[in-house]
Amino acid sequence: MSEQSSNTAGLDAAGKAHIDSMHRLGRIGAVIALIVMLGMPIIAGIYFDAMPPLLKIITVSIGLLAIFAPAALSEVIAYTPIFGSSIYLALITGNVMNLKLPVANTALQLLDVENGTEDADIVTSIAVSVSSFVTILIVIAGVLLILPLQPILTLPSVKLASGYILPALFGSLAVGIFGSNLGGGIQTRGRLKALILPMILLVAIHLVFKILAPPPPLDQLLTVYQGFLILLLLPITWFWTKGLFKKGQIKVFFPGEEIK
Repeated sequence: MSEQSSNTAGLDAAGKAHIDSMHRLGRIGAVIALIVMLGMPIIAGIYFDAMPPLLKIITVSIGLLAIFAPAALSEVIAYTPIFGSSIYLALITGNVMNLKLPVANTALQLLDVENGTEDADIVTSIAVSVSSFVTILIVIAGVLLILPLQPILTLPSVKLASGYILPALFGSLAVGIFGSNLGGGIQTRGRLKALILPMILLVAIHLVFKILAPPPPLDQLLTVYQGFLILLLLPITWFWTKGLFKKGQIKVFFPGEEIK
Protein backbone atom coordinates (compact mmCIF):
# COMPACT_ATOMS: atom_id res chain seq x y z
CA MET A 1 0.00 0.00 0.00
CA SER A 2 2.81 2.37 0.94
CA GLU A 3 4.66 1.47 -2.27
CA GLN A 4 1.56 2.28 -4.35
CA SER A 5 1.14 5.63 -2.55
CA SER A 6 4.78 6.52 -3.16
CA ASN A 7 4.43 5.68 -6.86
CA THR A 8 1.32 7.89 -7.13
CA ALA A 9 3.11 10.72 -5.35
CA GLY A 10 6.03 10.32 -7.73
CA LEU A 11 3.74 10.54 -10.72
CA ASP A 12 2.06 13.65 -9.31
CA ALA A 13 5.42 15.27 -8.71
CA ALA A 14 6.57 14.39 -12.22
CA GLY A 15 3.37 15.77 -13.70
CA LYS A 16 3.66 18.98 -11.69
CA ALA A 17 7.29 19.38 -12.76
CA HIS A 18 6.26 18.94 -16.40
CA ILE A 19 3.48 21.52 -16.16
CA ASP A 20 5.72 24.01 -14.33
CA SER A 21 8.42 23.64 -16.97
CA MET A 22 5.83 24.09 -19.74
CA HIS A 23 4.60 27.33 -18.16
CA ARG A 24 8.15 28.59 -17.74
CA LEU A 25 9.11 27.77 -21.33
CA GLY A 26 5.79 29.16 -22.56
CA ARG A 27 6.37 32.53 -20.93
CA ILE A 28 9.90 32.70 -22.29
CA GLY A 29 8.67 31.73 -25.75
CA ALA A 30 5.88 34.31 -25.62
CA VAL A 31 8.35 37.08 -24.75
CA ILE A 32 10.71 36.00 -27.57
CA ALA A 33 7.79 35.84 -30.04
CA LEU A 34 6.66 39.36 -29.08
CA ILE A 35 10.19 40.72 -29.47
CA VAL A 36 10.58 39.12 -32.92
CA MET A 37 7.11 40.08 -34.17
CA LEU A 38 7.41 43.70 -33.03
CA GLY A 39 11.14 44.02 -33.64
CA MET A 40 11.23 42.99 -37.31
CA PRO A 41 8.90 45.74 -38.64
CA ILE A 42 10.51 48.35 -36.36
CA ILE A 43 14.03 47.44 -37.52
CA ALA A 44 12.92 47.38 -41.18
CA GLY A 45 11.14 50.73 -40.81
CA ILE A 46 14.18 52.36 -39.22
CA TYR A 47 16.66 50.80 -41.68
CA PHE A 48 14.70 51.84 -44.78
CA ASP A 49 13.71 55.20 -43.25
CA ALA A 50 10.03 54.25 -43.63
CA MET A 51 8.97 54.40 -39.99
CA PRO A 52 5.60 56.18 -39.71
CA PRO A 53 4.93 58.56 -36.80
CA LEU A 54 3.74 56.93 -33.60
CA LEU A 55 0.53 58.98 -33.57
CA LYS A 56 -0.39 57.73 -37.05
CA ILE A 57 0.28 54.13 -36.03
CA ILE A 58 -2.02 54.52 -33.03
CA THR A 59 -4.73 56.23 -35.10
CA VAL A 60 -4.72 53.50 -37.74
CA SER A 61 -4.45 50.65 -35.25
CA ILE A 62 -6.98 51.74 -32.66
CA GLY A 63 -9.96 50.34 -34.57
CA LEU A 64 -8.30 46.96 -35.08
CA LEU A 65 -7.11 46.85 -31.47
CA ALA A 66 -10.68 47.42 -30.33
CA ILE A 67 -11.61 44.20 -32.15
CA PHE A 68 -8.62 41.99 -31.56
CA ALA A 69 -7.75 42.91 -27.96
CA PRO A 70 -11.07 41.63 -26.50
CA ALA A 71 -10.98 38.68 -28.91
CA ALA A 72 -7.46 37.74 -27.79
CA LEU A 73 -8.42 38.05 -24.13
CA SER A 74 -11.52 35.90 -24.63
CA GLU A 75 -9.48 33.28 -26.50
CA VAL A 76 -7.07 32.94 -23.59
CA ILE A 77 -9.95 32.54 -21.13
CA ALA A 78 -11.90 30.12 -23.34
CA TYR A 79 -9.06 27.97 -24.68
CA THR A 80 -6.82 27.58 -21.62
CA PRO A 81 -9.05 24.94 -19.92
CA ILE A 82 -8.78 22.83 -23.08
CA PHE A 83 -5.10 23.33 -23.97
CA GLY A 84 -3.66 23.59 -20.49
CA SER A 85 0.00 24.59 -20.54
CA SER A 86 0.17 24.13 -24.33
CA ILE A 87 -1.90 27.32 -24.72
CA TYR A 88 1.38 29.24 -25.12
CA LEU A 89 2.47 27.21 -28.15
CA ALA A 90 -1.04 27.27 -29.63
CA LEU A 91 -1.33 31.06 -29.43
CA ILE A 92 2.23 31.69 -30.64
CA THR A 93 1.90 29.46 -33.71
CA GLY A 94 -1.65 30.68 -34.41
CA ASN A 95 -4.64 29.30 -36.30
CA VAL A 96 -6.10 28.09 -33.01
CA MET A 97 -9.77 27.78 -33.99
CA ASN A 98 -9.25 25.99 -37.32
CA LEU A 99 -6.24 23.82 -36.51
CA LYS A 100 -4.94 23.66 -32.95
CA LEU A 101 -8.33 23.34 -31.21
CA PRO A 102 -9.60 20.46 -33.42
CA VAL A 103 -6.24 18.70 -33.01
CA ALA A 104 -6.36 18.98 -29.22
CA ASN A 105 -10.03 17.92 -29.03
CA THR A 106 -9.44 14.95 -31.33
CA ALA A 107 -6.45 13.78 -29.28
CA LEU A 108 -8.43 13.98 -26.04
CA GLN A 109 -11.35 12.07 -27.56
CA LEU A 110 -9.21 9.35 -29.14
CA LEU A 111 -7.39 8.69 -25.86
CA ASP A 112 -10.56 9.20 -23.77
CA VAL A 113 -8.85 11.70 -21.48
CA GLU A 114 -10.82 14.12 -19.33
CA ASN A 115 -10.21 17.86 -19.70
CA GLY A 116 -8.35 19.63 -16.92
CA THR A 117 -6.29 16.65 -15.80
CA GLU A 118 -2.51 16.25 -15.91
CA ASP A 119 -2.94 13.55 -18.56
CA ALA A 120 -4.98 15.97 -20.70
CA ASP A 121 -2.28 18.62 -20.33
CA ILE A 122 0.38 16.23 -21.61
CA VAL A 123 -1.81 14.89 -24.43
CA THR A 124 -2.71 18.36 -25.72
CA SER A 125 0.94 19.43 -25.44
CA ILE A 126 2.01 16.55 -27.68
CA ALA A 127 -0.87 17.11 -30.13
CA VAL A 128 -0.24 20.85 -30.49
CA SER A 129 3.53 20.30 -30.79
CA VAL A 130 3.14 17.73 -33.57
CA SER A 131 0.65 19.99 -35.35
CA SER A 132 3.08 22.91 -35.14
CA PHE A 133 5.96 20.80 -36.47
CA VAL A 134 3.84 19.63 -39.41
CA THR A 135 2.91 23.23 -40.22
CA ILE A 136 6.57 24.30 -40.04
CA LEU A 137 7.64 21.43 -42.32
CA ILE A 138 4.98 22.37 -44.88
CA VAL A 139 6.12 26.01 -44.82
CA ILE A 140 9.78 24.94 -45.21
CA ALA A 141 8.86 22.67 -48.12
CA GLY A 142 6.99 25.54 -49.76
CA VAL A 143 9.97 27.88 -49.38
CA LEU A 144 12.43 25.32 -50.77
CA LEU A 145 10.23 24.29 -53.68
CA ILE A 146 8.99 27.71 -54.77
CA LEU A 147 11.94 28.31 -57.13
CA PRO A 148 12.09 24.78 -58.64
CA LEU A 149 8.33 24.85 -59.18
CA GLN A 150 8.28 28.40 -60.57
CA PRO A 151 7.92 27.25 -64.24
CA ILE A 152 4.85 25.26 -63.25
CA LEU A 153 3.42 27.93 -60.98
CA THR A 154 3.61 30.52 -63.76
CA LEU A 155 1.53 28.46 -66.18
CA PRO A 156 -1.72 30.22 -67.22
CA SER A 157 -3.85 27.31 -66.00
CA VAL A 158 -2.16 27.35 -62.57
CA LYS A 159 -2.56 31.13 -62.33
CA LEU A 160 -6.24 30.75 -63.13
CA ALA A 161 -6.69 28.06 -60.49
CA SER A 162 -4.73 30.00 -57.87
CA GLY A 163 -7.18 32.88 -58.24
CA TYR A 164 -9.85 30.66 -56.65
CA ILE A 165 -7.77 29.68 -53.60
CA LEU A 166 -8.78 32.64 -51.43
CA PRO A 167 -12.52 32.43 -52.28
CA ALA A 168 -12.42 28.68 -51.64
CA LEU A 169 -10.68 29.25 -48.30
CA PHE A 170 -13.24 31.77 -47.12
CA GLY A 171 -16.00 29.57 -48.51
CA SER A 172 -14.84 26.62 -46.42
CA LEU A 173 -14.60 28.86 -43.36
CA ALA A 174 -18.14 30.09 -44.03
CA VAL A 175 -19.38 26.51 -44.14
CA GLY A 176 -17.90 25.99 -40.68
CA ILE A 177 -19.50 29.19 -39.39
CA PHE A 178 -22.95 28.53 -40.78
CA GLY A 179 -22.91 24.81 -40.08
CA SER A 180 -24.44 23.23 -37.01
CA ASN A 181 -21.30 21.34 -35.96
CA LEU A 182 -19.18 23.31 -33.48
CA GLY A 183 -16.51 20.63 -33.20
CA GLY A 184 -15.83 18.15 -30.45
CA GLY A 185 -19.19 16.48 -31.10
CA ILE A 186 -21.19 19.59 -30.09
CA GLN A 187 -24.20 20.32 -32.31
CA THR A 188 -26.46 23.37 -32.41
CA ARG A 189 -29.87 24.25 -33.78
CA GLY A 190 -30.97 27.75 -34.72
CA ARG A 191 -27.76 29.54 -33.80
CA LEU A 192 -27.87 31.68 -36.95
CA LYS A 193 -30.81 33.51 -35.36
CA ALA A 194 -28.21 35.23 -33.20
CA LEU A 195 -27.06 37.14 -36.30
CA ILE A 196 -30.40 38.86 -36.89
CA LEU A 197 -30.15 41.74 -34.40
CA PRO A 198 -26.43 42.56 -35.01
CA MET A 199 -27.01 42.55 -38.78
CA ILE A 200 -29.98 44.90 -38.47
CA LEU A 201 -27.98 47.30 -36.29
CA LEU A 202 -24.97 47.27 -38.64
CA VAL A 203 -27.11 47.90 -41.72
CA ALA A 204 -28.99 50.69 -39.90
CA ILE A 205 -25.76 52.43 -38.87
CA HIS A 206 -24.38 52.12 -42.40
CA LEU A 207 -27.56 53.56 -43.92
CA VAL A 208 -27.57 56.47 -41.46
CA PHE A 209 -24.06 57.44 -42.51
CA LYS A 210 -24.96 57.06 -46.19
CA ILE A 211 -28.15 59.12 -45.95
CA LEU A 212 -26.76 61.87 -43.72
CA ALA A 213 -23.48 62.01 -45.72
CA PRO A 214 -21.51 63.86 -43.02
CA PRO A 215 -18.75 66.20 -44.24
CA PRO A 216 -15.05 65.45 -43.73
CA PRO A 217 -13.58 64.39 -41.38
CA LEU A 218 -16.80 63.00 -39.91
CA ASP A 219 -17.30 60.86 -43.03
CA GLN A 220 -14.32 58.76 -41.92
CA LEU A 221 -15.74 58.26 -38.43
CA LEU A 222 -17.42 54.95 -39.26
CA THR A 223 -14.29 53.59 -40.95
CA VAL A 224 -11.89 54.61 -38.19
CA TYR A 225 -14.07 53.49 -35.28
CA GLN A 226 -15.68 50.41 -36.78
CA GLY A 227 -13.67 48.34 -34.32
CA PHE A 228 -15.39 50.11 -31.45
CA LEU A 229 -18.78 49.53 -33.10
CA ILE A 230 -18.06 45.80 -33.28
CA LEU A 231 -16.86 45.91 -29.67
CA LEU A 232 -20.17 47.55 -28.72
CA LEU A 233 -22.06 44.84 -30.57
CA LEU A 234 -20.35 42.05 -28.61
CA PRO A 235 -22.42 42.45 -25.41
CA ILE A 236 -25.53 43.13 -27.49
CA THR A 237 -24.98 39.88 -29.41
CA TRP A 238 -24.25 37.99 -26.19
CA PHE A 239 -27.45 39.10 -24.42
CA TRP A 240 -29.49 38.56 -27.61
CA THR A 241 -28.08 35.05 -28.04
CA LYS A 242 -28.60 34.22 -24.37
CA GLY A 243 -32.23 35.38 -24.59
CA LEU A 244 -32.84 33.20 -27.64
CA PHE A 245 -31.20 30.26 -25.88
CA LYS A 246 -33.42 30.66 -22.80
CA LYS A 247 -36.51 30.79 -25.03
CA GLY A 248 -35.47 27.58 -26.77
CA GLN A 249 -34.87 29.29 -30.11
CA ILE A 250 -31.22 28.22 -29.99
CA LYS A 251 -30.36 24.73 -28.78
CA VAL A 252 -27.02 23.14 -27.95
CA PHE A 253 -26.50 19.37 -27.89
CA PHE A 254 -23.39 17.94 -26.26
CA PRO A 255 -21.83 14.60 -27.21
CA GLY A 256 -24.12 11.72 -26.30
CA GLU A 257 -27.28 13.84 -26.21
CA GLU A 258 -30.14 13.17 -28.59
CA ILE A 259 -30.40 15.89 -31.26
CA LYS A 260 -33.98 17.14 -31.59
